[in-house]
Amino acid sequence: MIDIDIRDIKNVAREAGREILKYYSKEYYISQKSDNTPVTEADLASDRIIRAGLNKYNIPILSEETEDSKSRLDSEYVWIIDPLDGTSDFIQGTDDFSVLIGLSKGGQPILGIVYTPVTDKIYFAEKGKGAFVKYKKNIKQIRVSNTDNFSEATIILSRNHLLDSEVEFFQKAEIKNKVKMGSAGLKICQIAEGRAEIYVSFSRKVSEWDTCAGKIILEEANGIITDMSGRDLTYNNPNPKHLDGLIASNGLLQEKIIKRI
Repeated sequence: MIDIDIRDIKNVAREAGREILKYYSKEYYISQKSDNTPVTEADLASDRIIRAGLNKYNIPILSEETEDSKSRLDSEYVWIIDPLDGTSDFIQGTDDFSVLIGLSKGGQPILGIVYTPVTDKIYFAEKGKGAFVKYKKNIKQIRVSNTDNFSEATIILSRNHLLDSEVEFFQKAEIKNKVKMGSAGLKICQIAEGRAEIYVSFSRKVSEWDTCAGKIILEEANGIITDMSGRDLTYNNPNPKHLDGLIASNGLLQEKIIKRI
């Protein structure tokens, strides 16, 4: 294992978050990427800060906001980051956006940070060491809920990217409660913290940088995240898209979700 102090990575995430907030309450430039998704000055500024903070480790970086270098495929370790997860929510001013920093080894996450700049709340985990959240100087270990039926479960739905097929699943499964929010990383962490039980995405557009940090946090909290067929999500692939969607849950509902889909 390479020598990385997770406190250093948390500081990088916080620095990026502080930079993002400088843009949040003022006018900023918005452009469209080739896939017709928005990118702001805040996305790019956060990307620069995170890259500067991680470069000393001499590990390739896969970022949503920087051109992909396939040389990363030859590395056992890869940083996988989303400098501003939930750009649409940032633009709308909903507060549901985050900084995601994940580290993968051999295709699986081993370290993850999900930081919410507005609340100064940070989720973090390392392989085999548990999942934690720090909020207002208090640190606590987090675990998923023990809810094992749809009638008592809460599903998290995307505020800006909700598909008709996802609505249909929610309605037919007769899941009792629903919450809408942005940022895939935040959705996954809500499950890890026991505040919800289910998050599904039928989209082929969700990428490794959306889930890498959240996956290790959820798994260390005893939850599960897979694709729609129940296959484990892997990382540092030539195509960084999760082409068969994803299912994140508290684990007790995972097989039921797969069967229902």
